[in-house]
Amino acid sequence: MEEDRNRPLYVALALLLPFITCWVQWQFWSIFTPFVWFLFFPTVFFSSRIGGKSAGLVSTAISAVLVVYFFIPPQLSFALKNPHNLYSVVVFLIMGYLFSYTHDRLERANRRASEAHAAVRIAKEQLQEERIGRLQTEQQQITDNLVRSEERFRKLFNKAPIPFAYVSNDSMHADYNERFVRMFGYTREDMPTLDHWWPLAYPDAEYRSGVLESWNAAVKKAAATESDVEPFEYNITCKDGTVRTILISGITLGDDFLATFFDVTERKRAEEEIRQLNAGLEQRVEERTAELLAANQELDAFAYAVSHDLRAPLRAMNGFSQALKEDFGEQLHGEAHVYLEQITHASRHMGQLIDGLLTLSRCTRGELLRDPLDLTLMAGQVRDELVRQEPDRLLAWQVEPGMTAKGDARMLEVVMRNLIWNAWKYTSGTPSPLIRVYTEERNGARCYCVADNGAGFDMGHSQRLFKPFQRLHRQDEFPGIGIGLATVQRIIHRHGGEICAEAEPGKGAIFRFTLGESGVSSKVEG
Repeated sequence: MEEDRNRPLYVALALLLPFITCWVQWQFWSIFTPFVWFLFFPTVFFSSRIGGKSAGLVSTAISAVLVVYFFIPPQLSFALKNPHNLYSVVVFLIMGYLFSYTHDRLERANRRASEAHAAVRIAKEQLQEERIGRLQTEQQQITDNLVRSEERFRKLFNKAPIPFAYVSNDSMHADYNERFVRMFGYTREDMPTLDHWWPLAYPDAEYRSGVLESWNAAVKKAAATESDVEPFEYNITCKDGTVRTILISGITLGDDFLATFFDVTERKRAEEEIRQLNAGLEQRVEERTAELLAANQELDAFAYAVSHDLRAPLRAMNGFSQALKEDFGEQLHGEAHVYLEQITHASRHMGQLIDGLLTLSRCTRGELLRDPLDLTLMAGQVRDELVRQEPDRLLAWQVEPGMTAKGDARMLEVVMRNLIWNAWKYTSGTPSPLIRVYTEERNGARCYCVADNGAGFDMGHSQRLFKPFQRLHRQDEFPGIGIGLATVQRIIHRHGGEICAEAEPGKGAIFRFTLGESGVSSKVEG
């Protein structure tokens, strides 16, 4: 604003400078000769700097006129006879224009810079005011949030379902929530500091000394490792005199401390009851084991009696029948020979029943082993044995390669032998017999399967399938004593598995069994 008011004065000074310069150069012309433009270049420069572009251009024109008239020969004349003089005038006019133009651009740039600085200053002032206002608002929000947070913490502390105790670093200030007061009966007036807590909660001096020692060590360890205080169980005496077993732990909050209290009295009582029950259970297990040992001994005695005492009469019956046939065969007529054959057949069948009963009683005796087994190899051995017995029989076999399991080799060989022998037996009357041994997945479990396309059976009678001495076919159709599948089921159950069968008369049967989780093995590569 002040610069705009002084603008006419600057213009007048800029227009006056050529005349001043002309007078000075005229007075000292003897010194400046022949440099006619020596003082006028600075004059035009300062005129354009002081008065601006217009004043600079006018000052340039005035200076050129004055120099041509007063200093370029012929002096006091406007005639320019020398072309070099005309060239110097043109150069001067161009320089004067450049000075004026440059100063005008600088002035405009300065003006824009001043305006920009002013705008920046105003923006900074506004931004600072906004920032101050925002900071004040945020500070107020933080203050309000802290107040609400403290209120929520206080409400959470007091209404929490777990007893809390908040203790300052110097133990001179302690606060307890409502659950703490309700559990132990002590109020804040009873325990204004932590030092009042110890003799109330632990009236026995010796026990209190041990509690203090262990607790202080735990707190020091937590402070050194910057971790929580490890929980300890203590017997705390309540205000009403009852003693509770309390699990105490805590966390550090800066220099202060927050302790938590869990009543484990009922849990400790239950643990003691469980301990007593376990002791009684162990005693009952020992008694039951002794009973089982006695039963096994009785079973061994029974098996011995069956094996020796019952076989002797059978051998006598069979021997005397054979003696009658040999010594008096010619004297026997009619049905007498048939009766002797029936006696011999019955004694032989009785011997088979005794063998089956002994097999059934002994099949799951002894320690159960869990060895890796190749069921493919085991099935192949049974197949080869059957083929050697009846080499002329035509039968198709499909044995899946790589079948493995974990189990007792002796027992599982009995399983595979019985199932494959049954399939061999019940396909004897089939035109194109086929026996398959394979695995499949059912309900997330691995099943081992033995299938055939033989006689099959009616599923309505399947409940008799695994019972000892129960048969679904006539003896003259398929001979047997009905002990094989009962033996198989006992072995499978001993391994923790299950066995089932699917069949249809005239279309064959499928037996599937599992061996429990510990009996599953990965397939063998190859």
